[in-house]
Amino acid sequence: MLIAIIVGLLLVALFFSKNISEKKPSSASRSYPLVYVGNFSNPQLPEEAKNENKGKSEAYFQKYLQKYFPKQIYTDVALRIGENFYFPDFALINRKHNLFVDIEIDEPYGFRGKSIHTIGSDEPRNAFFVEKGWIVIRFAEEQVIREPLQCCGFIAQTLAKLVKDENLNEIAKNLPHLTLFPKMWNSREAQKMFENRYRDTYLNELN
Repeated sequence: MLIAIIVGLLLVALFFSKNISEKKPSSASRSYPLVYVGNFSNPQLPEEAKNENKGKSEAYFQKYLQKYFPKQIYTDVALRIGENFYFPDFALINRKHNLFVDIEIDEPYGFRGKSIHTIGSDEPRNAFFVEKGWIVIRFAEEQVIREPLQCCGFIAQTLAKLVKDENLNEIAKNLPHLTLFPKMWNSREAQKMFENRYRDTYLNELN
């Protein structure tokens, strides 16, 4: 019995792409999108909580998410951690399969130039969501702006590997594949991007 379980776990691990990890933090060589999967059979339910920290890229990508995952996208829910909350940028809640997904959009710097989402900085947050039975999918901001359809397809493809669902398979089949795979950045690289106003090269496309 033990051997069968071990073999089964190995087959599951081989089934996922190289960008899917099980709780393990990402390394400097990894590229977006990033996926973190653990035991998702008994996810912790979120609480309703107002999230005021929403930017232009979130508003843009939300329209696509709501189109391909109708009635499954939530922006004002959170998981409690002590007296505080962790807010997903988007919570995708698939009640048919009891899947709870934290979808994150990672920017290299804030509008005041502070480096954010640098290598390793989100590891505690990722681990927290995974421990609570959630799946975490992180995109680089550039991906959701320049390839929103592809990002939705990637989400569907990822979830279709976890559960049997013809609708997810159909979405993944009909949407184009990602072609942008930005590498994760460190503080120095994020600062350089700020100096070059890198975010403007794709955010200006929204105007």
